[in-house]
Amino acid sequence: MSNRAQENSPSHAVMRGIIVGGSIGMIASWFGYEPVKAFFMGILCGIFAAGTRILHDRIRNKDN
Repeated sequence: MSNRAQENSPSHAVMRGIIVGGSIGMIASWFGYEPVKAFFMGILCGIFAAGTRILHDRIRNKDN
């Protein structure tokens, strides 16, 4: 069986945030945004989303 705690480690959350955020940023460039600016803004938003996920997991685990 796989270890779910290891799959949801903070580094995985950050990498998923960067990949998904960058992808969404590049899709935004289809609608008129500058590609480089959209890409880096997407990455920044992905990092913030990953940080939120990490904090949520820590608060949830503290209650248990």
